[in-house]
Amino acid sequence: HAHRRLSSSALELLLEVMASFATAVAAPQLVRARIHREVLPLSRSLPLQSGTVRRAWGVDGGIRGSCRLGVSANGVGASTASLGAAKSDVMTAITGTESGLNCSASRRASIEACITALEALSPTQQPASSHLVDGNWRVVYSTAPAPSNGSLGPFKGTAFQDINLADHSYANVLAVPPNAWLDARLVAGWEALIDEDGRTGRLWVVDFKSVTVRVFGVDLFTKTFADTTRVWDTTFVDSDTRVVRAARTMAGLRTQGARGRKAQAGVEDDCVFVMVRA
Repeated sequence: HAHRRLSSSALELLLEVMASFATAVAAPQLVRARIHREVLPLSRSLPLQSGTVRRAWGVDGGIRGSCRLGVSANGVGASTASLGAAKSDVMTAITGTESGLNCSASRRASIEACITALEALSPTQQPASSHLVDGNWRVVYSTAPAPSNGSLGPFKGTAFQDINLADHSYANVLAVPPNAWLDARLVAGWEALIDEDGRTGRLWVVDFKSVTVRVFGVDLFTKTFADTTRVWDTTFVDSDTRVVRAARTMAGLRTQGARGRKAQAGVEDDCVFVMVRA
């Protein structure tokens, strides 16, 4: 077990990790009754229309950068070529950003425009209940605070999301190289919201269960949650790409206050995740 002995400097780093993680996961508790009161009346699916990017950026003749505008709501009538081009725009825009960790404010705004254009082409009508969301996803870009953005204290890693559609559970996993010597695992469940047409639309209320941080495969600490929830909006999903907007409350999600910029821990703001099949 010699490899598990930690020097004082390493312990200091781990304490910094723990402090950072505790700050990130600490949030106002949302009682389920409040979620149902705030979310259910607004839980109808809201497909993005063509021109959304223009409205979002306050320009009338196009947008900054090379991203294409969506041509239809929820991808109806969108060609395979236009969908592929929009996904390529997003992947090109995020290249070199370390999944959003190394990204200027102006570049983050340009990436947001590309993501919004892709969302307008989503080919899946009811993504919250679609079989397409099932399985393991790797986060390639996010505006979320740590550790959801791929960082844990001073360390950088790769974030994954493993969804089990059958039992309404998922795990967020952050693995720090090499060999995932440091990792964090957040376990949660969700409840798909029914819109006024009786469909599950795009929204989930996510209920955090526990989070565990490990070093060399040994549990360092575990935190359990009680009535700690989030609202997720799956705005795009197909066989290999997924986009999720997340916020502490429905109001934060709809305010869109963090669109195009980095969200701050503890702020009731929305953030975005772009994921690909792992």
